[in-house]
Amino acid sequence: MDNVDFDNTSGLSGVRIDNSLDVASDRTIRAYELYESKRYNEAISLIENDSQISSTSYGQVLLGNCCKALNNKDKAMSHWKRAIDISPLEHFAYINIANEYYADGNISEAILNWTIASTIVPENPRVNLNLACAYNQKGFRIKSTKYFEKYLRYETKATSREYLQVKHVLSNLTAKVDFFTKKVNEYKVKKDIKTIAALYLKMIATYANLPNIYANIAEICYFDKNYEKALEFFLSVYLNYPHTPKILLDVANLCYILNKPSYAYCYYSKALKCLLEATSYYVKSQEKIRMLSYVLKDTELIDSHLQAAREAEANNDYEKAVDEYENYLILTESDNPDIKQIIDKYKIFINPEPFVVNVLYSQIPELMNRKRLKACVEVCDRIMKLSSANTKEVVYAMKCKADCKRILIAREQFGV
Repeated sequence: MDNVDFDNTSGLSGVRIDNSLDVASDRTIRAYELYESKRYNEAISLIENDSQISSTSYGQVLLGNCCKALNNKDKAMSHWKRAIDISPLEHFAYINIANEYYADGNISEAILNWTIASTIVPENPRVNLNLACAYNQKGFRIKSTKYFEKYLRYETKATSREYLQVKHVLSNLTAKVDFFTKKVNEYKVKKDIKTIAALYLKMIATYANLPNIYANIAEICYFDKNYEKALEFFLSVYLNYPHTPKILLDVANLCYILNKPSYAYCYYSKALKCLLEATSYYVKSQEKIRMLSYVLKDTELIDSHLQAAREAEANNDYEKAVDEYENYLILTESDNPDIKQIIDKYKIFINPEPFVVNVLYSQIPELMNRKRLKACVEVCDRIMKLSSANTKEVVYAMKCKADCKRILIAREQFGV
């Protein structure tokens, strides 16, 4: 998305004021007011002399913000990292740390920290916009486009310059894709596969997040016996989108044809978990696995998958990292808990919304039991915002929110 050019990382993130700490809240608000009025040294003095504030994660974030404003970057970073030590869910700290890494040109570390923040607050529009721009710089076009789309989904300031610019660019690109789609339909009538393939390539060059088009290009390349390109596009579908067992089998078969035995073994093994037993595809996959089992004795080949996983990890390519770590576990026939934990972490990185929704969903009963109705309404609102479908969590959140609102209104009107 070369038409978008933003500088989204110059400002500091905010810092929440935890009003549940009644004793400290007034002084915390005062410290924040001093920070907002640019009386940074006074704010620092107030926080450092009050252990109830300085011992909290938001107090450390505020200290870091003050130090940053006073051009003491190293001290700011130490306070933000201290905030994370106090509370690993302090997303403001991750955002500020990411901003600093990005300003220093360390895009990989910036993406890592923004991504961690997004696993805590997936709906933060600034984080999504920053990730979109950072991944765009690294050439990860599918991931970049997905984050631009998420930014538009979550941004509430629909009149801001950034929102209008992103929406304008994506709308124009979508219009171009629609034009190419009409041309494709014309050439389908003529059965001009070569021109259709060229149009498909123009479509993904215009707008990267088009899973069906990648699959279509892969099928055309396979038909044309351009197996390397077919594998490239099938892998794009497999790694970046929900996929059918057929896609997995196509990847496995192409790896087999292209003499990539360890990959073929892994993908056939993964396919077995998706296929119905006793079907022809299942039986054929089993046979291929038996034929390729010699790779389990090739230590150097197996270790190459672990190395590939670590390289993908360092490059913020979490989809590939998950795939290669899974391949390594299959080839070593192990159940390494450390690697499984890494895989689980990166799966949350890739798709944080379902994870956060599950966490929020589990909080509702306790909030209701403790009669924290306003907090419960906020949790329900987040569940509905983060869910893209009418899931059981959404249905429950809607009902729970309605019940809470009814009780709150009754309290206001009748004092019950």
